Amino acid sequence: MRLQFERFTIFCRDMQASLAFYRDVLGLLVVEEKTLEGAAAGGLLQLPACRIRIALLAAAADAPVIVGLFQVSETPMATLHSPIGQPACGQTALVLSTNDFDGLHAALTAAGSQFLTPPVRYPKLQASPRSAAGLYREMIVYDPDGVLVSLLQIDPLTDHGAS
Repeated sequence: MRLQFERFTIFCRDMQASLAFYRDVLGLLVVEEKTLEGAAAGGLLQLPACRIRIALLAAAADAPVIVGLFQVSETPMATLHSPIGQPACGQTALVLSTNDFDGLHAALTAAGSQFLTPPVRYPKLQASPRSAAGLYREMIVYDPDGVLVSLLQIDPLTDHGAS
């Protein structure tokens, strides 16, 4: 195998705001925290000497890391601005599956999260090699840095659910 997924890394402006979103609202667990400092930290990102605070998050304590949050300080870092309210070419989206769609929607709403796409439902009547048949429920929300996060739940099809 030449490649496999390792994690989705997000360079965040405010670690606490990002942790509030990914940890407190979405329910991911911080499984590792560390700080890199100095010229080596800057060299990793082609920046001058800096400090990088890193938090790695997973769905469970023994599960693979899904998201890495990186906050760079002690040197200026550019900020990307994607338009809010529509996707943009080159923009990324993190797609996460859930078995608590309604609970996540309630938590995101309570947290004041901004949605690109409020909850929608659509049936996929036939399975394909990479995606199951079912009633798909999906919502797309912005994280504190404008990264799109798509949350997806696939429920079994029923005669009533397929309509």
